[in-house]
Amino acid sequence: MNRRSLSCDWTEEDRLMCSRWTRHMAVFYGCAALLIFGFIILTKASNPAPDQASPLQTARGHLGDLSGKAQ
Repeated sequence: MNRRSLSCDWTEEDRLMCSRWTRHMAVFYGCAALLIFGFIILTKASNPAPDQASPLQTARGHLGDLSGKAQ
């Protein structure tokens, strides 16, 4: 069975189209990544102020110290 070799004789137009397509895909995925990271940062809960206790710290205070020491 004879096999034909796949030639890579690209024309200048083919090279330009490939580079444009690659550039456009990089811009698209870069923008998508920025939108996702921005959404994560904006929806992330901010840290409470030092004088405010978080709900977890409040629950631990009601349950007592887990190390077994008396309060």
